[in-house]
Amino acid sequence: MARLDPPKAHDPRWRKFFGFDAVKWAHERLAAGESARLGIMGGTFDPVHFGHLHCAERVREACGLDMVLFMPTFIPNFKQGKVCADALDRLAMCRLAVAGNLAFCASDRELARGRVTYTVDTLRELRDELPEGTQVVFILGADSLASIMRWREAESLPVLAEYAAVTRPGYEVSPDLLERLGEAGFKVTLVEAAGLDVSSTEVRERLAEGRSARYLVPDSVLRYVESRSLYKECQPTLRAQDEAPSAQDALSAEFFEARKAELAKRVSPKRFAHVMGVVDMCERLACAYGVDVPTARLAGLLHDWDKGLDDEGIWERAANLGLDEVLDPWVFANMPQVLHAHTAAVALSREFPQIPREVIQAVDRHTVGDENMTPLEMVLYCADCLEEGRQFGDIPELRKLVGQVSLDELFFRVYEFWALMLLSRRNQLHPVTMNVWNALIAKRQLRREEND
Repeated sequence: MARLDPPKAHDPRWRKFFGFDAVKWAHERLAAGESARLGIMGGTFDPVHFGHLHCAERVREACGLDMVLFMPTFIPNFKQGKVCADALDRLAMCRLAVAGNLAFCASDRELARGRVTYTVDTLRELRDELPEGTQVVFILGADSLASIMRWREAESLPVLAEYAAVTRPGYEVSPDLLERLGEAGFKVTLVEAAGLDVSSTEVRERLAEGRSARYLVPDSVLRYVESRSLYKECQPTLRAQDEAPSAQDALSAEFFEARKAELAKRVSPKRFAHVMGVVDMCERLACAYGVDVPTARLAGLLHDWDKGLDDEGIWERAANLGLDEVLDPWVFANMPQVLHAHTAAVALSREFPQIPREVIQAVDRHTVGDENMTPLEMVLYCADCLEEGRQFGDIPELRKLVGQVSLDELFFRVYEFWALMLLSRRNQLHPVTMNVWNALIAKRQLRREEND
């Protein structure tokens, strides 16, 4: 089969081959006295499938759209490092998928930027270029509505576009949520799309395993995938139980080194240095207090897995993992700095089911703790504070206590240090912090009474 190569990013044919000039299209339609209702459907499209096409068609029909732009992201901010196909390949597949529908086009707008962008950036850029009278409708999943007011510059979103939220049968959007969005100025249309439960993950897994993905994606896309040998090496989440590594594999040196190399690409050099310092301190504490060393080292390595995201990025990642419906709404809205623990725990458990449950729970609890911390969880919490790179406040003195006091006492002293530091800086306290502190005081008093 002939190889279907897209042009390189620097090739002058880039826009001629892939581009759709939405601005020119809008001008021509308005000049002819026709409407110009433009739908924007963003996503990774890794690869594009019939579920995407079905949703776009339902929205086009329900909202009276004249054109729907399929706009692949360059690198989505909550999936950095997780995209399998190259940006140009994903765009080429979109172009092939929409070729048979005159109301669909693929756009290179986000890819041409060559960097991570946010919804508000794209919509504002379009608004600046499109002629007056063009109506823009942004298409999103209904589950994203709950977090849209926490997106970057959310206050600007209502004036930049209308919003079409795609629901599935049986999924109900809260009337209270719709009321809040309306009060904030959002114009939202709910569109139910039934019958096509397809995911890009499922398609990638089938292709990676050599199974058929026919009738899940257009034939033209399958031919392109075959010609480019895509997804053969992309097997991060195989479902077959006989191919899932055992729990012991997650504690192997090979697994540790692979995650270490991946983490180095996910976070800044400074953050990576901190993580490796935590790994070393976890080993030291594990040896001092009888905790399994490989398990402690793995927890130390993974605890800041999602620290490479800014506030908007972590909100979006949490929402896409479904955590915006689970976590305390006040914490979700006001303390994005602690969310990385929860997103990492959920994401890691899904992507690497072989990671021991106790490691996942330690990662989840490493920011604010819990009333009943296990020895591993206390080791990680203390190591995050006491690693050698931290030299401020009483940390050097606290580090001297390792092996000299019990693990319970060390955890108490470290927790006390962080709480007092937050208070001195007049920072907000997590609602769980008071509960943990009260539990620590009660346990401390009980130990004293038992020793008297």
